[in-house]
Amino acid sequence: MIELTDLTKIYGHGDDRTVVLDRIGFRVESREILAVVGPSGAGKSTLAQCINLLTAPTFGSVVVNGEDLTTLSSKKLRVARRRIGTVFQSSGLFERRTAAENVALPLEYLGVTAAETRARVAELLDRVGLRERADHYPFQLSGGQRQRVGIARALALRPSVLLSDEATAGLDPTTTSSVVALLRELRDDLGLSIVFITHEMDTVLKIADSVARLDHGSIVESGRLVDLLTDPASGLGAELRPQGVSADAATGQQVWHVVYDRPDVPSDWIARASADLGAPLSVLGASVQQVGGVTIGAATLGIPERLAPRVAQVLARYGLAATSDVRVGAALEGVA
Repeated sequence: MIELTDLTKIYGHGDDRTVVLDRIGFRVESREILAVVGPSGAGKSTLAQCINLLTAPTFGSVVVNGEDLTTLSSKKLRVARRRIGTVFQSSGLFERRTAAENVALPLEYLGVTAAETRARVAELLDRVGLRERADHYPFQLSGGQRQRVGIARALALRPSVLLSDEATAGLDPTTTSSVVALLRELRDDLGLSIVFITHEMDTVLKIADSVARLDHGSIVESGRLVDLLTDPASGLGAELRPQGVSADAATGQQVWHVVYDRPDVPSDWIARASADLGAPLSVLGASVQQVGGVTIGAATLGIPERLAPRVAQVLARYGLAATSDVRVGAALEGVA
């Protein structure tokens, strides 16, 4: 478990001071993955550095398994920091060391015997699917394989918390999916708490249990992934939902935006709602997928104006939240 309370980082003093992180707080339980998202300059990199104590926060706490790491002496902190493994964007491998030698680095630093190190390295490379690449150098590995070596090295000291700082950035979709699957597997097998910092919303849908949005140094919204996706009022949920919905429509129709508001939306809701309204609904665009075993979706509909007073009520019967757009016909008349 890892818990941050009022974590704040300030650079400078007086009129020249800059608040990069402002009272950040969240808790990640064992076997939970929290994704932290946000635009460039939001403070994500500084947050990562403060979580693993590479940068000391100005004030606030970082508690791992009940112990506040920010209160420890330098000597005790060096020991406690082993509880947090970090996977970096570029994998951070040493080019002149093989995959096995890279994984062995933390163990060598602690003076672990050669025999114990060999056994632990073999175990970790096997776990990440790279036993046959043990003697390969980083330039002989693909981007995904290098990240797997980085993950193995982060696990060398048996941490309880794994910090992933943009670990999938720059990877192709297939490689990203394999890294995400590995992290989820490690989360389950080892009982890890994972803080997954990223700007890739598609990846969040594949990996996260919970999500927090960081903006200008503050957490502006957070919650369970499925709850955010099924909340029509959630700005973060709107960012995370599958995109690609068009708003083109025929003259004389209203455009309605629909969001799945419950986990039990029937698959034939379009046919049912059309029957209830006595007119077919025009699907202008839609995107539906499974997230955490729950169907998440959004759609844009073209609906005859005369049905507008009943639309929201009818769609609500099937677990759909609907809001209307400007009438397309009226918009076209205005520019004629």
